[in-house]
Amino acid sequence: MMRSRLLVTLLLVACSSGNLGATFDSTPPYPGYPWSRNGRLVTPEELGTIAGPGHCDWQSATMLHIGWPVGTISRSSAEARQYIRDPRGVVSGKLRDRLDLRAQLPGDARPTGYTYGSIQIYLSPSEQDDSIYVVGPSGAERWPRSDPMIGCA
Repeated sequence: MMRSRLLVTLLLVACSSGNLGATFDSTPPYPGYPWSRNGRLVTPEELGTIAGPGHCDWQSATMLHIGWPVGTISRSSAEARQYIRDPRGVVSGKLRDRLDLRAQLPGDARPTGYTYGSIQIYLSPSEQDDSIYVVGPSGAERWPRSDPMIGCA
C-alpha cells in the first residue's frame, strides 16, 4: 500500500512539473495516463500514452495512439495513428533515430486540445504524417509516427 502511494505521488510530481523525461521515461501500462481534451477526460481509444508491452521488453518505450482524424474515438487501427517515443531503440532503431527530445515547434504547429497536467499534444499540418509534438513547460519532443503501427506478439 505504501509503495503504490509513493508511485502515485511520484507520477503526480512528474506530471505537475511538466518534465517530459520524468513523465515518459517510465510510462504506465494500459490504460496509461489520463488525458483530457477541452476539460473532459478522454478514453485511450481517443488518445492514450502507454508503456510498450513488457512481454516484448519494450516497456522503456512510450506508445501514443490517437484517433484519426483528431477527436475520433477509434474502433480499429484504421481509425488511429501511432507515434512512439523510443530513446533506447528497444522497438526500432529507426524510430530512435527519428526521435527528437529537444525539438523546436514548427511555425504551423497547433495545440490539439489534449492535455495531461501541463503537458500538451501539438500537431503540425506539414509534419503530422511523420510526427507529433509533445510539449511541456520544460520543452518539446518530436515523436515519430510508426506507419504501419507496431505491435508485438
